[in-house]
Amino acid sequence: MNTATNSEDRLESILGQARALKDKYDERAEVTGENFNVFSILDRESNEVKTHSAIIAELLNPHGSHSQGTSFLKLFLEKIPLPEQLSGLSDDELKKFRVEREKYFSAPKRKETGFLDIVIENNDAYIVIENKIGAGDYEEQLQKYHNHIMDEKRDKKIKILYYLTLKGDPPENYSHPQQDKIGFEQLKYCEHIDKWLDSCIKEVARIPQIRETLHQYQMTVKKLTDQPINRRFAMELKNILLEGKNYNLIPDLKAALSDAQTDLQTSLQCKFLSKLENQLKTWKELNVVDKGLRYEVYKQDLVIERTIDLTSQHLPEDKLKADIKECSTQSCPGLTFRLYGNEDCEIVFRIECEPKYLSCGFVLCEKGKDLRVKIDNEELEKYQKYLDKKIDDGWKKDAYSKGWFAYKYWEYPKIDFQSVEKDEEDNLKLVEEICKVIEKIS
Repeated sequence: MNTATNSEDRLESILGQARALKDKYDERAEVTGENFNVFSILDRESNEVKTHSAIIAELLNPHGSHSQGTSFLKLFLEKIPLPEQLSGLSDDELKKFRVEREKYFSAPKRKETGFLDIVIENNDAYIVIENKIGAGDYEEQLQKYHNHIMDEKRDKKIKILYYLTLKGDPPENYSHPQQDKIGFEQLKYCEHIDKWLDSCIKEVARIPQIRETLHQYQMTVKKLTDQPINRRFAMELKNILLEGKNYNLIPDLKAALSDAQTDLQTSLQCKFLSKLENQLKTWKELNVVDKGLRYEVYKQDLVIERTIDLTSQHLPEDKLKADIKECSTQSCPGLTFRLYGNEDCEIVFRIECEPKYLSCGFVLCEKGKDLRVKIDNEELEKYQKYLDKKIDDGWKKDAYSKGWFAYKYWEYPKIDFQSVEKDEEDNLKLVEEICKVIEKIS
């Protein structure tokens, strides 16, 4: 038997063992109820404010409803990078901390306002946690927070700004343009929060109500950060890969899995955009073809990279798949049509198709290129008056610096182009939901 055939047989054997192992743990999960997760049921897995900031802030609060005093705050401070003055604080010192969520600040002289996600404060320290799950930064966001901490809290000996993301993604450059003057610490859900929750669960091992709530929340964090939810399954799977000389095949498996994930994402995005294009063209109330329906690829700096006119042709599937494969975290495919304005400057409606979420909203374009620079107030006011007639309070209006006048977005678990859990029926429902949104503003 040649080497290639032997490798293929071993790969087939590994995949067979992995499938059998997965089936075993799936059956066990049905018996134990492991798949039951209140955050998934309530569609709150990715809610930045009402789920993640709310839970973290409540746990950190020494006077929170958990009635565990300073235990969770102490464990948190042990897991994150801290100045020496905050290490080894006594219970009495920790009890003096106050924890606030969505704390409003205002600096009239600088014309800066905002809401701080989580603030931990005592007489000597002022700790701010900026929490990011799906939403991006807005213009000079961290810069404004830094200014607030440094200027308004100058009486504090310790001033810290943390930037918390799922996997440690850094903030956008436009969030802190004075990079040499602003300091912040990175925190990760996949590392700092996950390990902290481990410690918290052990701390309340004999208190079922808190323990199980924390366990479900940790499972949510693991799901969002692509970590194995069942450690035993992950360990047994690892042992299969390490048996005999199976480990020699790990590089090939990694490459094959990466390619398979890319192909899966490409296929799901392609099907979704094709369904959306078809609905936009046939939904009588929309008339988007008359408004110049286009397929576009957008870069991170919001410059249009490639445009295909869809008013007289269908979206070419081969080109769509090729474009999606090219798209990285800096670019994404989508559809656009014109709403208001002239050839030089117009408001377009854009739908962007990211791997784990979908955005749609109003963008200002100048000769086909997005405007991120400020236009004169009189011109801006004209477009703003037009939009005010189209949108209601359900639209987010705080991202003009990222190119959006106003936008909506759908996120995991409602949409996920990296998972087969979302079938075509789910995608079709979302397509119809988007079309209804467009119908209201057309």
